[in-house]
Amino acid sequence: MRKITDFIKKKEKEVNLPFGSDECGKFLKETYKDTLNEVVVLDDGLYEKIEKYNSIVDNINKLEKEKKIIEHIIQSEMREYETAFCKDKKITWKKVIKNSIDTKRLKIDYPEIIKNYTKTSTSRTFRMK
Repeated sequence: MRKITDFIKKKEKEVNLPFGSDECGKFLKETYKDTLNEVVVLDDGLYEKIEKYNSIVDNINKLEKEKKIIEHIIQSEMREYETAFCKDKKITWKKVIKNSIDTKRLKIDYPEIIKNYTKTSTSRTFRMK
C-alpha cells in the first residue's frame, strides 16, 4: 500500500511542476532513474512535439555554426590582442591556462591508484533519431 501512496504523491507533484523548469527536470530524473529494457509506443499526439523538437535542434545547430563563424571573423581581426572595442562593445579573447590529469597514461602507469579514485555515476541520456 505504501508504494501506491508514494506513486500517487509523485504523480501529484509531477502535475504541479511546469514542464521546462529545473524542478521538473530534477523530478523526472529522480523519479525515473531506474529503467526498463522494454519499448513503449507513445501517443500519436506527441508526434507534432517531436517534429517541433527536431526543428528546434536544427535551428540551434545552424545558429551555433553562424555564431562560430562570427567568432572566427572577430578573432582573426583581434589577432594576438586580448581585448578589443567596437563601438560600445568590449570583446575579450584571453589566454586560459588549465591543468588536467592524463587519465589514459595514469591508467597505464598506475592502474591500482586510478582504481581507488574512480567514481561511477549513472544517468539517462535523451536522444531522438
